[in-house]
Amino acid sequence: MKNQNTLIALFFILLLASCGKKNKSTKTLSSEFLTLAEKQDFLEDYVTYRRSYQELHFNLSYLDGGSGLVPGPTEWNVRLFATVPAEQLDKWTNGLSQTSTPELDWISDIPQAPKDVSSYQWHQDNGVTVGIHKEENKVLYWNLSL
Repeated sequence: MKNQNTLIALFFILLLASCGKKNKSTKTLSSEFLTLAEKQDFLEDYVTYRRSYQELHFNLSYLDGGSGLVPGPTEWNVRLFATVPAEQLDKWTNGLSQTSTPELDWISDIPQAPKDVSSYQWHQDNGVTVGIHKEENKVLYWNLSL
C-alpha cells in the first residue's frame, strides 16, 4: 500500500511539473501578423539566429515534443523569404556549402515568395537550404528537422 501511495504521489508531481511548460507547437503564416516587428518577434521564438529584416514572409511549422508529460521529439519546418540589409547576406550562408539548385518545392508554401529563383545562389548543409539573390538582398531559407 505504501508503494502504491508513493507511485500515486510521484505521478501527480510529474503531472504538475509538466503543466508549467508552455507548448510552442504551431503552424503559422506571416500573413497572420500586421507589422514587420510582430513577424520578427514571433519568428525569433522559434529560431536561434537574430537578423534584421526589411521585409519578412514565412511559413512555420513546429511540433514541440518537450512540453508534455512524456517528452518526444521536437520537429520543425521553417520556410522564409526576406529582404535583408546587404551587409547581412553572408551571415545566412556561414557554414553552408554552395550547391547546385536543390529541391525547390518548399518555396511555393511561403507567402509572397518569388516564382523565378534562377538568379539565386544556393547553399546547403544539415537540413538547411539557403538561396541568396545578392543584387536584390533577398534570402530564401528552409530549415527542416531530420
